[in-house]
Amino acid sequence: MQIEQIKYIGKESNGLEEVEAGLIHSAENVYPEYVDRRPDEWRTKILPSLKRIPPKLLVKLSGVSRSTIIEIRAGRSRPRRRNQKMLAAIARKLELL
Repeated sequence: MQIEQIKYIGKESNGLEEVEAGLIHSAENVYPEYVDRRPDEWRTKILPSLKRIPPKLLVKLSGVSRSTIIEIRAGRSRPRRRNQKMLAAIARKLELL
C-alpha cells in the first residue's frame, strides 16, 4: 500500500458531537480542510512545463483523456504519483524540463 495524498484538516470543528451521534452523516461537512500551498516540484517545474505542451500531444503521448489533461494543466486535478512521473518523463523527452 502507498500513501497517495495527505489532507490537512482543522481540529477546531464545532460539529464533532453531531457526527458521532449520527445527526450529520458526512464528516466532510464538519472538518475544515486546508490545502498545502508549499512549493513542490510538481507545481514549480512539471506543471508549468506541461502547460507548454499542446493538450492534443499530451493526450497522444500519455494515453490520458483530454478532459483529464485539461483539468491537470489547469491545476484543478493532481494525478496519481505514477502518472505524475509519466507526465514528467514526457516533458523531459520534449526537453521542457
